[in-house]
Amino acid sequence: MQHATRESYPLILARTFALLVLFAVPLSTAGVNIAATLFAVCALLSPEVWRNWRSLFTDRVSVAALLLVGALALSLVWTTASRADALDFLMKYRKLIYLPLLLLTFRDCRTTAWTTAAKWVLFSALTLLMLLSCSNYLGWTSIGPWHSNTDPIRRAWVFKDHISAGIVTALLFYLALNFARHARARAAKIALYAIALLAIINVLLMMQGRTGQVIAICYIVICFVTYFRSLHSVKPWMRWGGGAVLVAVAGGLVYAALHSHSSRLAETHEEISAYETSNKDTSMGVRIVFYRRSVELIAERPIIGHGVGTVRTEFDALARNNTGAAAATAGNPHNEFLLMGVQLGIVGIALFVFMLVQIARSMLELREPARTIVFAYLFAFVVGCFANSLLLNFTEGNLFIFLVGIFLSCRSGTPTQAEERAATLRAN
Repeated sequence: MQHATRESYPLILARTFALLVLFAVPLSTAGVNIAATLFAVCALLSPEVWRNWRSLFTDRVSVAALLLVGALALSLVWTTASRADALDFLMKYRKLIYLPLLLLTFRDCRTTAWTTAAKWVLFSALTLLMLLSCSNYLGWTSIGPWHSNTDPIRRAWVFKDHISAGIVTALLFYLALNFARHARARAAKIALYAIALLAIINVLLMMQGRTGQVIAICYIVICFVTYFRSLHSVKPWMRWGGGAVLVAVAGGLVYAALHSHSSRLAETHEEISAYETSNKDTSMGVRIVFYRRSVELIAERPIIGHGVGTVRTEFDALARNNTGAAAATAGNPHNEFLLMGVQLGIVGIALFVFMLVQIARSMLELREPARTIVFAYLFAFVVGCFANSLLLNFTEGNLFIFLVGIFLSCRSGTPTQAEERAATLRAN
């Protein structure tokens, strides 16, 4: 990296381990745990981090993350869960502490070299996961603990289940399309468009994760809007001709996702109807039960909630003596906003939304492609949090923290590698 000799070795190692976490998140839980721990140790040994510690209380994203994790820790005082369960649940949110540490570690990056490396590290990991998923689906390989030859829905699963893998593959689709638009070499454009096509086929037709499918469809809409806005100066027949081809391809894929025999997205209405008419224990029916219970629990303690880790305890009490979907219980309601509401009441929801808003505000100050990368996953994360507890979840939560923490260092005033080389040549 540029100017590496001017920075301490612990800082360089901390940044390197942060990039390793970004690579490992879609592929290896153990890899994330090891690399994240080494990142934290090296960051805490870096003199640059300690030199800038005051920025913890001036950076709005850092403050928001600290407020949220602080409120969760404080709720140990009034939690209705057992001490062991509450502490275990709180530890799942320890990833929030990494965010301020990442902001400190990457704070004084003199060029975009580290974020450029992070961009391709993330992209290569997502591409590898997608290719392995396609290979598993076609029966060429049987890689990963999630893969099952007896359950057709698991054919495309590799290292992550259909929810996590669907979300990150949808992200890959959007990033590949965006990178292809800005690529200069024709070979690079073709390769990136091919990756985007494989990714959208994987998430819509192979993976069968409803959250990923919804996010992918939203991405398609965003891409269409961007496409037509960018071609306002092109001849109308070329603009509308190209648009018609894109609409035909994307429309066909979406139609297949909504109507194919094995599509879980197509089964959504049936699952809800089965729950409403016969209390059947379906995926969507259980979610409706969880959402209703969560609203009821928030109404009981609307200001500060029931405390960290209380969802399972409270759900178990509400599910007692019931049958079917009404008897279902879990440790979280599969909705991060409601999860925060049950644990911390309106205060918790406000703090969570506050953190998301501060990240969005900081995102506007980024230069490309960091702005697009942060926007893409922030959008997917917010949408996904309405159907899953993504901050709590290991894969989605760690990807969110490390992606945001690394790429928010790419402020608009940071020179690129090319700009810095040119400045060095002028100085010499």
